[in-house]
Parts: sequence; C-alpha cells; structure tokens
Amino acid sequence: MGQLRFTDTDLPDTADVVVVGGGLVGLFTAFFAADAGLGRVVVLERRDAVASLTSAHSAEGFRLEWDAPENVEMVRESVDVFDRFADLVGLPGFDIGLEKRGYLFVSGSGGPAYRPALLRERVERWRGRGLPDVEYLTGDEARRRFGFVGDAVEHAHFRAGDGFVDAGAVARGLVLGGRFDTFVAAPVAAVEAAGGRVMGVRTTSGRRVATDAVVLAGGPFTRDLAAAAGAPLPAENRRRHGLILHLPPGLVDRSWPMVVDADLGLYWRPRPEGIFIGWEKALAWDQVPGAAMDPVPADLAYLEQVRVHGRRLTRFWHDLRFDDAVWHTGQYVAAAPNDGRPIIGPHPALRGLYVNTAYEGRGIMASPAGGRLLTRLLRGEADVATSPFRVFERDRGNDPDRMVL
Repeated sequence: MGQLRFTDTDLPDTADVVVVGGGLVGLFTAFFAADAGLGRVVVLERRDAVASLTSAHSAEGFRLEWDAPENVEMVRESVDVFDRFADLVGLPGFDIGLEKRGYLFVSGSGGPAYRPALLRERVERWRGRGLPDVEYLTGDEARRRFGFVGDAVEHAHFRAGDGFVDAGAVARGLVLGGRFDTFVAAPVAAVEAAGGRVMGVRTTSGRRVATDAVVLAGGPFTRDLAAAAGAPLPAENRRRHGLILHLPPGLVDRSWPMVVDADLGLYWRPRPEGIFIGWEKALAWDQVPGAAMDPVPADLAYLEQVRVHGRRLTRFWHDLRFDDAVWHTGQYVAAAPNDGRPIIGPHPALRGLYVNTAYEGRGIMASPAGGRLLTRLLRGEADVATSPFRVFERDRGNDPDRMVL
C-alpha cells in the first residue's frame, strides 16, 4: 500500500512517474500506473487534501449519453470500474456511494433555450450506436413516471443505468488501496527540463524529485505548468458554480434521478442534505476563459438565476428555499478549440511530459478510463497519433460532442 503524507518534507529524491494533481484524474492515473508495474509513482497535490478542488465541487454524476462514440466508451469503461471498485482497490466492502438512479433530460416551452434539444432525434441516434436502453418519453409519460416533472415539459429521455458516486469516497479508496505515495500541501512550482526532455519537478518549498515521466493532471493549473516548461497547452479554464440547498425532509425524494433541462443546461440531483443544482451557462462570465484560481469567488447573481429559471420545468421549484445553501465554486478545463473531449497523452514539445486534463466537468465519470489510457500511453501500448484525445497544437479534427452541457 502507498503512503499519504501531509507535507513534502519526505519527498523521495527520485521517482519513476510523478503525477501533478491529486483530484480523481490524477489519482486514477497514479493508481493504474502503479498497478501496471511502472515503478515508484508519486502524486503531488497543491492543496492539503486530495480531490478537494474541482472533484469536490461536481455533481458527481455519470451518464453514457454522449454524442462522440469515444466519449460513450470512456464512460462505459469508467462505470465498470465503479461497479468493481472495492475489488479493484483490494478493500472488500468499500463503499463509494454508487447509486444508479438514472438521468432524465427534459425539454419544454415557455422559456429561453440556448440550443435545440432534439430529444427524439438523440434517442434514435443512441439506439443506432448501441445504447438501446435510452427511453424517449412524451411530456405526459414523463409526468406519469416522475411526479416532479412540470406541465411545460413536452419531451424527455431517460436512461436508468446512469447515476452518481461519492467523489470523496472514491478518492479515499484510491489512496488507501493504491500502491503509490501521495503528498498533499506539496504544490509544484515547475517541471524541470533539459535537452528537450523532462528531468524532474520542483515544489514551491524548493524540494526536487528527479523523474523521466511527469503527468500533469492539475486541473486549471495544468496549462500554466505546461507553458512554463516550454510546452504550450491548448486549454482554457472556466469558472463554474454549484449549490447544495439544505431542505426540510420530504420536499425532494432521494430516489429521484439526475434531472437536466436540455434547453438551458441547468441540472439538479437529490442529495442527503436536499438538492444539488448546477448550471454552466447561468452567467456571462462562466463562458469566458480565465486564469487559474483557488479559491474561486462566488457570484450571488448565480443564485437568483437558478431560482428563477429552475421553475419552468420542475413542479416543486417554487417551494425551494435558497437561504440555507452551500456554495460550490470551482473551475473546469476545456480543450481549445473545444471539441468536447479531454486532452490525454504525451506532449509533443517535451519528451517525458504527459497531460491528463480538460474533462470539462466530466472528470468524475471519465477519469477511470482516462487514467487507464494514460497508463497505456506511458507503457507505449496505445497509438498516440490516432487518439481522439491526443495533445494538439491547433485542432484535432474531431467533430464537436453536442452533448456537452
């Protein structure tokens, strides 16, 4: 088993693989790299806890409904990891809060929309691509199945096999069961290079780990670290907000699915405390690229936006109280130009530098498969040139994934 250290005082002088970033993307990368026998694997996390920045502020959901086939397969592989997680990490009975309550997408009239939902066409397309269990529902059928669906809903689709996990529990399981060492409160100042290849990493305290392989999985801080090493990364950071509302018992049923307003992109899901609400396009600034930030400031205007626009398609929204809310503020990373796919692979500008980032809010549901792919690339077992997730300079040539919210 690996070790968790709360300082970088005992950093090793050398490692075979150094993973920068202790969110789920970095932890799954480290887990599979160590499990594949790649030698000593070390994770360096800038914060004082793992999975406490982007991972901690997500809705923690997973779904197979994506437009790009490779995104579908990435999530399918990841769900298989979640299904077998306790056995995989060697911790019998370990609970990651896996619940398959489904994803329900709804669309209706009487309000703004940032794109056509086209729910019936989506279902036909998925059935042709090997997802026969996605159900198309009329508005009346959705209301009979789900009592919270509002009168304005005209179309819906539902897949029962989608659901949620507890991101914190997944992170704990990886650290407890993984054969890698994790150092928190160990921010990386620089990736050191010479002669066109990676030589090591240096932390802000001045300590250095020599290595031939560095994986940048630091979320919004990845781009700056790569650029400082002479390896520009085509990625952009965007602020995102979420809210957990603490509600009285009985208002929200925990058996309900994740619900997505397909017209706006607003989404919500039950939680033990009440409800989680997210919406990537609530405010103008959340689509504007920005610098890496920690902490990310909250904007009270977001609360009013979700309070007003959530009413259109959801019956109980008028009864929600917004005076007992926990803010979840973070940043997501997207490829630029954004084709709806993460960036996973070796950086062509610097030998030994690998990147695993730009999941754009899909890090929970795709990080297991992303970590496996990065490990195969480290071992030379995957074709970099044809990968739809490869690091690129201007454009990978992929069609956009239209299911990115």
